[in-house]
Amino acid sequence: MEIWENVFKATKGAVVSLADVAPVKAAAAGVFAFSFGSQGIALMAFIVLILIDLTTKWMSLSYSCLVDQGVCQERAGLWQCIKAMPIAFKQRYITSEMMKTKFAGKLILYMVLVAAAVHIDVMAGGNGVFLKASWYYLAATEAISIIENLRDAGVQSLDPILAFIRNKLGGMK
Repeated sequence: MEIWENVFKATKGAVVSLADVAPVKAAAAGVFAFSFGSQGIALMAFIVLILIDLTTKWMSLSYSCLVDQGVCQERAGLWQCIKAMPIAFKQRYITSEMMKTKFAGKLILYMVLVAAAVHIDVMAGGNGVFLKASWYYLAATEAISIIENLRDAGVQSLDPILAFIRNKLGGMK
């Protein structure tokens, strides 16, 4: 009888422990499941692309700051642009409010577009063509933005790759 009492007490303790923070555990399980699904992996990839875009935008704004201060006449190295970011922040070339709004807006837009593509695919029979097309388009759009930011940061000879990507997207500006 004592064994069953111990089993009962252990089971009761486990149930209480599980129920203790059940919403947090359920949310964590949902995030974990989503993160390792195909849409979650794509979303994480787009977040990385947006962060790279954000960083290159800061580099181009730092370059503008360096040019306006007369530190460099024509070309600054990327490392020089990175080192000048704190100065560009102080002189309000880079404002955190603008960047936060841009980052959040892009992320929300991408999520809405991908969700719409998923639903279109479901309505069209579930072959995934609209989802893949939207992923390719959004990735190419981010690539264009990153390349333009690098060009604006003083990196030379990026126009051929920019023209190539735009041509593949149908002449997008």
